[in-house]
Amino acid sequence: MKKILILLLLACWVVNGYAQWIPEFLTTSPDIKEENNNKLTLDIDAVGFFKNNEYFSPLSKGQTFPGIRFIPKAGYQIDNKLRFELGVLGLYLSGNQDDDVLSTFNEFYARIQYAIRPNLHLVFGNLYGGANHRLIEPLYRWDNQLVEKQESGLQVIYKDDRFFADVWVDWRRYIEHGDSVPEILNFGLSASARLSPEENDFQLTLPFQLLIYHQGGQIDTSDEKMIVTGNVATGLKMKWKLHGRTIRSLGFDTYLLGYYDKLSNKELRPYDNGWAVYPVFKAETKYIDLMAGYYHGCQFYSVDGDPLFSSFNLRYPDEVHKTRQLFTAKVSYFKQLHKSFSIGAQAESYFDIKLNKFDYSFGINLRLNTKVISR
Repeated sequence: MKKILILLLLACWVVNGYAQWIPEFLTTSPDIKEENNNKLTLDIDAVGFFKNNEYFSPLSKGQTFPGIRFIPKAGYQIDNKLRFELGVLGLYLSGNQDDDVLSTFNEFYARIQYAIRPNLHLVFGNLYGGANHRLIEPLYRWDNQLVEKQESGLQVIYKDDRFFADVWVDWRRYIEHGDSVPEILNFGLSASARLSPEENDFQLTLPFQLLIYHQGGQIDTSDEKMIVTGNVATGLKMKWKLHGRTIRSLGFDTYLLGYYDKLSNKELRPYDNGWAVYPVFKAETKYIDLMAGYYHGCQFYSVDGDPLFSSFNLRYPDEVHKTRQLFTAKVSYFKQLHKSFSIGAQAESYFDIKLNKFDYSFGINLRLNTKVISR
């Protein structure tokens, strides 16, 4: 009961500027900077992180992520239109003594980006992925961006003062004719439209998010069954600017979510459709952001979402819980210490009403994004 009361007290708060809960230290602007025109650059983008997930739910076990993710890359930019970047992505996990130094640089990095207009970008290769898609937590578990492979494929991004649209194809496994494994890809759409003028103290925004996961193909020899699953989320976001010295804004978001499995496999994915509702209270203060919400789901599942919100988990096929009810409460801190580096911290908590489980996580991060050479 004490844990529930704490969560309810926090429910008067929370938000960030994008969706429900998106760590700012993981986002990168797609804008092409004029200062890099017709120059060869060498950049370093590095994130040091420590995130400890103390999970006791039967649907998701606890795990700790201590490490550094870094991308040294060279780039060249033509006017304000075209930018090409080439580098490597390294992931160092503290205490991992099995890998040698060379295996730390485990991914090739390549991106070519064309600015059709200053606010419309076409991206090939490594995408502005992860938290940049602004997906809500039941659809995307944000700490995946720290330790999973970089998204790669095709992306179109549009953003202005009132509209945001991000359309992408993340090609997770490329195959050739006769390969013994199927191709895997994700299609995504994340969009929002602000209905009120920016100068208004009251802001009203309509979000829409769509994810389709596909596994299969026509040119492989795999015996694995084809998979086509999808998620959709929409709702209404409200925000009140308070202009206070301490509390800057208050907000309330309500999301409706859906799940659909076109080719269900009852042994692994027991439900072929489901739904959820997720209202969230938010507050932005001078020093920290706060969030609290109530999640109610029935037969819901998302491939990349946090398993705490799903009715089943492929890793634990014996654990199937048709209805999910969670109280969530979170707090985050972010500060830009210098134009090249920032620091952040967060704490997250989840109380499962039906299972009587209390799960929580906490972490700290430091990001360096700096230009080493520009000629």
